[in-house]
Amino acid sequence: MTDDRADGRQDSTPTITSVQPVWFLLARPTENSDELPATIGERDVFFGDDAAMDALDLHFAWCAAQRGGFGSAVVRSAHWYLQSAMVGPRVTPGLGDVYLATTVDEPGRPRAVAGGFLTEGELVHWTPFVRAVTRYIPDTPPSPAYGLAHLGDDGVDFGRIWFSPLQSRRVYPKRIVVGDDDT
Repeated sequence: MTDDRADGRQDSTPTITSVQPVWFLLARPTENSDELPATIGERDVFFGDDAAMDALDLHFAWCAAQRGGFGSAVVRSAHWYLQSAMVGPRVTPGLGDVYLATTVDEPGRPRAVAGGFLTEGELVHWTPFVRAVTRYIPDTPPSPAYGLAHLGDDGVDFGRIWFSPLQSRRVYPKRIVVGDDDT
């Protein structure tokens, strides 16, 4: 684990080489949602449910305090979710037939990487998590281009899924006040 980020937080980038559960905090904006990204939160991946829940209030405060950010009203009205997924080589996909695929793999054929989503809307809800966990997957480009795929698409390789959604549940951060506004 290294401590070389400008904001002083530790940045660890372990490689995921076996299937394991991981967690992500998703902050979905409810105001100006057509103009804002799918998540306005940090892109941290957690390797334990307790660690993710411990970080929830800090993520909320960090998101609200960023200068030039999205504005405190947007942050306060956002819906926060704790998502979990199984991640690793050749993970068993979920029950749905909607997948996220790289647009072009090395041999020129798209490769499904995340899946088993029930609907395309559900896939949109999970895409920030997939993007955040990409840095932990060996031999994955840092910012791959993704597209939509459906189970049974002949032109898509479904043999190397590394992300399968488990659960997304609504969580509620507490407001953290730093300093005293009355002084």
